[in-house]
Amino acid sequence: MKDQKHEFSIQLPLKGIVQAVTELPDPVFAEKMMGDGIAIDPIDNVLHAPFAGKITQIHSSHHAVTLQQGDVELLMHIGLDSVALKGRGFELHVAEGDQVQAGQPLITFDADLIARECVSVQSAFIITSGQEIKPTVSFDGVQSDLAQTVFTVPSSNDPSAAPAPFESTANVDAEPAQYEVTGSVQIPNVTGLHARPAARLAVVVRQADAKVRFKANGNTCDGSSVTGIMSLKTKLGDLLEIEAAGDDAQQVTADIIAAIKAGLGEEVTAVTSFPEVELVKETPLLQVKSGDDGVLLGFTASPGRVIGKLVQHNKTLPEVTRKSIGLAEERAAFKASVKASVQDLQSIIERMTEQGQEELADVFNAHVQLLQDPELSEKPLADIAGGQSAAWSWKLAYEAQAETLAKMDDPLLAARAADVRDVGLRVLKKLLGVDDGTEVLQEGTILLQEDVTPSEVVALDLSKIVGLCTTHGGASSHAAIIARSNNLPYLVNVEEAIKDLEDGTPLLLDAKHGKIKVSPSAEEQTAFALKIENASKQAEEYRRDAHKPAITTDGVRVEIAANIGSLEDAEKAVAAGAEAVGLLRSEFLYMERLNEPTEEEQADIIGNILEVMGKDRPVIIRTLDVGGDKPLPYMPMPAEENPFLGVRGVRIGIERPSILRRQVRAIISQAHKGHARIMYPMISALDELRAVNALVREEQKNLGVEHVEVGIMIEVPSAALMADKLAEEVDFFSIGTNDLTQYVMAIDRGHPALASRADALHPAVLRMIDMTVKAAEKAGKWVGVCGGLASQPEAVPILIGLGVKELSVSVPALPEIKHKVRTVSMADSISIAKAALECADTSDVKNLLRSQ
Repeated sequence: MKDQKHEFSIQLPLKGIVQAVTELPDPVFAEKMMGDGIAIDPIDNVLHAPFAGKITQIHSSHHAVTLQQGDVELLMHIGLDSVALKGRGFELHVAEGDQVQAGQPLITFDADLIARECVSVQSAFIITSGQEIKPTVSFDGVQSDLAQTVFTVPSSNDPSAAPAPFESTANVDAEPAQYEVTGSVQIPNVTGLHARPAARLAVVVRQADAKVRFKANGNTCDGSSVTGIMSLKTKLGDLLEIEAAGDDAQQVTADIIAAIKAGLGEEVTAVTSFPEVELVKETPLLQVKSGDDGVLLGFTASPGRVIGKLVQHNKTLPEVTRKSIGLAEERAAFKASVKASVQDLQSIIERMTEQGQEELADVFNAHVQLLQDPELSEKPLADIAGGQSAAWSWKLAYEAQAETLAKMDDPLLAARAADVRDVGLRVLKKLLGVDDGTEVLQEGTILLQEDVTPSEVVALDLSKIVGLCTTHGGASSHAAIIARSNNLPYLVNVEEAIKDLEDGTPLLLDAKHGKIKVSPSAEEQTAFALKIENASKQAEEYRRDAHKPAITTDGVRVEIAANIGSLEDAEKAVAAGAEAVGLLRSEFLYMERLNEPTEEEQADIIGNILEVMGKDRPVIIRTLDVGGDKPLPYMPMPAEENPFLGVRGVRIGIERPSILRRQVRAIISQAHKGHARIMYPMISALDELRAVNALVREEQKNLGVEHVEVGIMIEVPSAALMADKLAEEVDFFSIGTNDLTQYVMAIDRGHPALASRADALHPAVLRMIDMTVKAAEKAGKWVGVCGGLASQPEAVPILIGLGVKELSVSVPALPEIKHKVRTVSMADSISIAKAALECADTSDVKNLLRSQ
């Protein structure tokens, strides 16, 4: 029968001395406030799954994890007071939502660190679903067999049954509770409501004749559930909303607020209330300002020059009210809005597919998938059932999910926050009856918004809108990609002063150089129009001469290569006049798929690219460069506090040599089809280079290949500083100016406020390049630049003047960069480079270049 009980076995989760839970020096565990269980004093540092089930919760400090199967829920808590470590000493091997098998490693922890800095390394294993345990091993004995059962609990035969947490003693009808009493309180606990305070809070709730639920950070839970309270993921200062129904609703709300303010058994911080502080906007000491009257600066998201008139798009929405007009009406409105949004997205996908923009259509396919994800709709439907309006419930849900994603270490997931907001806003507008299509624009409009979503860019009437400006946003966003694909000039992070301009103000938008001229004179407009015309003619001239060599006016040839990421890119590079491939980003083979490409798949594609380029055009194939801002879905990596300083680039190959070995074999096996070179990313020390070189030489020997040139990316300061030693072990260097600038300047190149200061023309970066070139020349090796600086025409004289032999640029930039080389002399370039090295700041370097 369905309600028949049987003994559910919990295996040993951690090697060590098994003890009664009452032995723990913590009353919350010892007095079984959270539930029955055991304690283990560990002799090992790996926590294993004690049964097959689903990971339903992982604490943000990574010291506690909850596992569930059917109606059995187990909390595993490593150490006592270990929450204070804030994740230090814990390495996760699983994620929330994962299905795990018995014996599977869950967390590796530093027992010595816990013993030194926490109350105890003793760990608690608590049945939070309410069952009493029946121990099957003797207490105080060392247990090391992970397959043995340490205790059993009674359980339903139905493994799909939902967990049965402690129930409130409230006498409430079976119908959904009508929550009437509401209150709120801010969390004064330094580490939020983790296990100990959550357990004490649940006790307060269970003692009342009331049904209670809590809300925080967009999450909702049953007030009597310890794990539910923990799942709110609260932190110091978070607002906890309390809703109660039943005879004791008023009293229990007051008791909850009092208990939380008292700390729930923990010390509270000196600040026990957190009044809202209005931040006064200040002018930074350093800010991007043009310095010229009537000129505003921004950053290029999509290049181009246009003349137009400003129109500010006000995206203010009507007020979202919480009051429901009725359960059936709100539920119907929600479902209709989601359905209509999906239909709109499918129309966009069809239109973009017809226009040959399948890759961009994938962005909106992802939006459809988000709307069809039951997890995103589950919470708003529950809130609607609880008496909230559809608009209020939906806004709360999608904003919470977007905020959660934005804070994640995984950059791919963090980037999804923008997609969630885009989809969320689309549905919200439907719910509020807002129609974006009613705005009438004039031809020649330059649209100004605070930010823009991919959906909004697609919906723009490009017969009227000639340019786009935003005061926020990023140059690498989906919106920017779509703008570039439609040749729509687009500047992001434009100076805030643009918002003070009136609609209809004439503008000269120079998105190539990141400038806007406000209210230009008739002469300035005429001159700018002539620039646009000349630029079009020049581009055509550059394309006509693209296959001619890049030779300076005094006869020095510079190799102009292409940065590519696919076979299609290789074909375009040849057509655009590329003399080589200075960077083949091999990660394109690994990204956006569910498993690692086989050695045969890699070899086939690499071989095709080598054949397209031919034996006269060398191809530098960079080994897998993931991690940091490029994670792989099938290569789970531990969360890192700073992934850009963690396991990324060649460190992946060093940590997982089998992946590197398969890739190297694929490259070497195809080397005969063209001129293949291998390059390692993110080399920071000589021992790394020697270890990877040894692997390559071993595979060359195994495959009977005499020699394939190898080189390294110079991307970190240590590599530039040690370039003399590294040069002895390679055939060439290639400087990645994007990452080198990031690490030299200690500025995340994706940071919305600081990215503009991460400029590769800073003298510190140029000195690193100079140091690298001199070390290479001394060893008889050559240096190329494959970073973004090589694609900037104004930087060409400095780079070749420093002695760089190869410039590897984006495919569209090939004709112009080749042309630029033909217009300068090497003698003048050397002089300019020497002067640039003596400059004090980026602005000095740019003034130097403008004066030439």
